[in-house]
Amino acid sequence: MSVERWSFDNDELFDLVATNRKHGTCCLYQDDKSMSKVGETNIIYNSKNEEIKIKIVNVRKCRFCDVDEQWAKTEGEGDLSLEYWRTIHQDFFKNENPDFKITDMLELNEFVVLQ
Repeated sequence: MSVERWSFDNDELFDLVATNRKHGTCCLYQDDKSMSKVGETNIIYNSKNEEIKIKIVNVRKCRFCDVDEQWAKTEGEGDLSLEYWRTIHQDFFKNENPDFKITDMLELNEFVVLQ
């Protein structure tokens, strides 16, 4: 099995993983074939090429508007509130896709850091 190597859009998110505050990430859902798989190992890197190895432990689809407070805490960003999560992520997804709607489907990935 290959190990995917990727980065967040900024080092702050990498640091949240490194400090064990961030345990999840999301992206726009594309299709079932391209979804992450439970058990996959990935390597996240930052602008300094530092790496953290993670293992995907849960994957699910969810409409943006159905994301809950618990998921906002899992992502570990800002003040951990759902309101903060929605504001930041709606801006991010609109930048990625100007036609983004709050009813669009997301892929939610929960992970653990491997030592």
